[in-house]
Order: sequence, then structure tokens, then C-alpha cells
Amino acid sequence: MKKKSPPYAIIGAVVLGLVAVYVWHQIELKQAADAQAQIDKAKADAQAQIDEARRNQQPVVSTAPTNMRNVLYASQPIEAGMRISPAFYETKLTPDEILPDAYTDKSGDIVGWYATRKIEKGDPLTPRNIGKSLPYLSQRIPAGMRAITLPVFMGGDINDTGGFVVDGDRVDLLYTVATEDDKYKLNTQTVLQNVKVLFVPGPQIKTEMTDGITPVPAAGGNIAVTFEVTPEEAEALIFMTNVHNAHFSMILRGRQDQAELKVKPFNAEDYDLLNLGKVQKNVDKSEERVKELAAQIQATEQSQGTTNETTPPTPPTP
Repeated sequence: MKKKSPPYAIIGAVVLGLVAVYVWHQIELKQAADAQAQIDKAKADAQAQIDEARRNQQPVVSTAPTNMRNVLYASQPIEAGMRISPAFYETKLTPDEILPDAYTDKSGDIVGWYATRKIEKGDPLTPRNIGKSLPYLSQRIPAGMRAITLPVFMGGDINDTGGFVVDGDRVDLLYTVATEDDKYKLNTQTVLQNVKVLFVPGPQIKTEMTDGITPVPAAGGNIAVTFEVTPEEAEALIFMTNVHNAHFSMILRGRQDQAELKVKPFNAEDYDLLNLGKVQKNVDKSEERVKELAAQIQATEQSQGTTNETTPPTPPTP
């Protein structure tokens, strides 16, 4: 029997096929590796560019302009004569060269100043529209009140307040009248209490303890002080100025003292001018009343806390 030869052709074809597959696979691996290398290189180049840009980037420094300041502007309309409060204004950055005289947040406290003219919303606050005082007396008179000027010193020779009364103080007005009917009669009584002083004529004086004004009378006349009163009070006061042998005096009171007392008139008929012991008795009573009032104020301050705005207690009846 003839021996059969192995199928070399088939075997060779299989081997060649395997070699071809292997080679093709290697080619694909190399192509993939090359592609990945290109991707990695591109990423590396991009990152290098980013890093270089970061290294070369200059920091951006934001600097506030140095030629600006906070100017005070009206946040609402302000009528002439009104006191300035923090609710009336706001601050806005404004170049220094604009509104050089306007008030700023560093100009000091303007709370309590006055609007010397009407201010519209958005207007800057300047010396032309606000001030520490009002230039016109009519702007300082509240609605319903009036201003009246009275001679309060006798010929300028007697100054009952020692020169310590200034604009804005509160005083009591005393009225002294003398008659010569059947018997010489002299009477002094308090006619108005807690009256506001609007103007005292004269140069200002200043000591280590207090400020005041040295009252100066008009040429050939008495010292005249201007007060804030109601129309009815004005009528009564003008009537009394026309009484013969009568004159007004004023006595200074504490600005925080709003109490009005019932004070008995001082009549010459009630006292023996050669024996004034009765005067001392009345004075002692008044001192007791003052002590009682001080005790009430102290008790109120202890219960509510000390404050200038505490409502003073009702004074005891003398």
C-alpha cells in the first residue's frame, strides 16, 4: 500500500495565515501606540502652554480711586427750618473736584443742624443749605407760636440772670407792679413759666465754667429780649407792658426742667418789711418742695435708667 504524504501545502497556508494575523496585529498595536503618543504629546504641549501662560500672567490689582470722597446727599426733601437727622441724608462717592465745599462723612457730626433753605432729594448738603443755626428768626418759630420782644431789665442796670441766658434757654417771666393809691403797694408774681428765649442782644462771654451773653440795651432804652409765646400770651404781655410803674424780669431755669409750679405772688401787704421772718417760712416751704421733686427725679432715674429724655415727674403742690 502506497504511503500517503503529509499535506504540506495546507500546513504552510495555515502558518502563513497566522504570521499574517500576528503581523497585522502588531501593526495595529503600533498604530494605536503612535496615536496615543500623539494624544499624550498634544495634552502635554497644551498643559505646557497653560503652565507657561500662568507663569507669565501678571496679577491684576484693583485699586480704588484716591480722588474720591463720600459726600452727603439729601435722601428726601427737607423743608427749611427742619433739624437734620441721619434719616435725611446718605453718602455717595464723589470726585474731589466736584462739590469741593460739600459736607462728607469726615466733616463732623451735622445731626441737629438746621436746613437754612428747602433742600430737594438728591441735593448735596453744603454750607449754603444747612447750618448750626438758622439765619432768620422767622425760621425758628414753630407753627402756632409767635415772637415777642420785651424789656426785661430796668434801664439796663439790673441783670437778674447774671448774663448767663443765651438763645434757646428757658426762663420764667416775673412781673412787678407798684401802685400809689391810698397806700403804696408793691407786688411781684410769676406770670409765665418755661418760656423759650429766641434772642438776647449783646456780645457773647465765655468763662471756664459757662457760656453766656452780656446783655446790651438799645440806645436810651432797656434791654429787650425776644421770647417764643402763644398769641394769647403775647396779648397779655403787651397789655402788661403798658401798665404804669411796672416792669418784667426773667429768671433762668434748667433746660431739662419742664415743670410748672404754682407760685404764690409776693405782696408787700403780706409782709412787714421791717420783719421778714415770714419770708423765711415761705422759702423753707419752697426748699422742701424742691427736695421732694429731686427725690422723685432720682427715683425715676433709678427705675428707668438715667437719660436726658426721661419725662420729669409732676412737681408737688406747694
